[in-house]
Parts: sequence; C-alpha cells; structure tokens
Amino acid sequence: MNEEQRLSAIQDLAERLEQRRFVTPARMFLDVVVPLGFLASQVALLLQPFFPYGRWRSYVTALTDEQGWEALQRILNSEEC
Repeated sequence: MNEEQRLSAIQDLAERLEQRRFVTPARMFLDVVVPLGFLASQVALLLQPFFPYGRWRSYVTALTDEQGWEALQRILNSEEC
C-alpha cells in the first residue's frame, strides 16, 4: 500500500467515524493508543488475516505502522471533524 492509498483509507475511516458520531470516543482511544504506536501497529498486523478483503482490510493495513495511527489522530483532531 503506497502513501496515497494509506491516507485515502485513513481519511475514509475518519469520515465513517464522523458519520456514526464516534469521533469523541475515537479521539479518547487514540490518545491512549498513539503513544503505544508500535504495540498498536503490531496488533493491527495480528488482525490482518481476519480481514482478507474489503474496506476493513484497507483500514487495518493503513494502521500497521505508527504513522497511520498518528495520521488518523491528526485528521480526527483537525477542524473538519
């Protein structure tokens, strides 16, 4: 997954969280997870086989490194959400 696809998947995830009004719980979750970025990335790698296809696969793949978690937090903390 290249950087453009990663950002697109993360943006889509943020939009879906906003549609379902889960932005505040997601922000609280990310406040805990982002400092533990390496561990969160390893959990995402562990979950990858359980999502063989579909948009969930792209979300999990986008969050398999610390930069993905940080990007999601940045998007959710921006003025748009």
